[in-house]
Amino acid sequence: MPSKPSFIRRLRLLGSGTNAVGWTEILVSALSATLGILLVYVVSVWFLEGLAVLFVAASMGSSAVLLFAVPHGSMSQPWPLFGGHLVSGLTGVTCAVLLPQPALAAALAVGLSIGLMQLFRCVHAPGGATALAAALGGSTVYGMGYLFVVAPIMFNVLILFTAAVVANYPFKWRRYPVALLYPHHEGEPPQTAPREEDLSWAIEQMNVIVDVTAEELHEIAERALAHARKGQSESVTLRLGPRLVRAHRPGEVPPDQAPNAGAEAESPVVSLKLVPQDAPSDPDDSRS
Repeated sequence: MPSKPSFIRRLRLLGSGTNAVGWTEILVSALSATLGILLVYVVSVWFLEGLAVLFVAASMGSSAVLLFAVPHGSMSQPWPLFGGHLVSGLTGVTCAVLLPQPALAAALAVGLSIGLMQLFRCVHAPGGATALAAALGGSTVYGMGYLFVVAPIMFNVLILFTAAVVANYPFKWRRYPVALLYPHHEGEPPQTAPREEDLSWAIEQMNVIVDVTAEELHEIAERALAHARKGQSESVTLRLGPRLVRAHRPGEVPPDQAPNAGAEAESPVVSLKLVPQDAPSDPDDSRS
């Protein structure tokens, strides 16, 4: 079979793009984000002036994309949202106060914010814009000092968070935060191996932007299986962002739970199941 032209192979580097969603999802995301940013802009103008308003609006606009378009993403969840903006705002103000050179203050503010967000496990991409807003906000931000972090930054974050919870709750498939979806993932895990095609289909059926690809899910399944084999366990629970994923190898499930365990014992496959945060762990899941 002839190989594909090199330029087609290179196009794969662009990725497959985000998954497709329905018109209802598109309208809900767009309208709720419009309302949220309108409120944010009003608050920002009340507290700030000049370039500072533009910087803050840009930062919150980035958060709006995550909260309203990717409400189940790990960066969209409450702790990354609040923690990311808080850490970045404090870092940006500190750099603005201590470093008179704007370019150096901005660069260090973003770099340090990234490191601190990773340290505190609250990575939120728009936090970089918040750090820039604090470092380059000029005399307005300098005069407010750390009060700039309280209002308008954290006050705007609270507005976006409230708008996201209220706007997403009526739609069961996109409720925010993602913890509200856990009761909908009950039941026994399937006893067949998920293929990348199956995972892609499942992602499309969710009708919400998912910030993990089918390839990544397939890799998670393989790693979960290897982890379970290493510990000689029937199952293993892994953490995927805010979600818990329980992986079972059919050949290792007790006979009374796997009707065809003898036939499947040689099959190196894994089944996945999303489980609630407060669900009881299996006795052998001590490594999760």
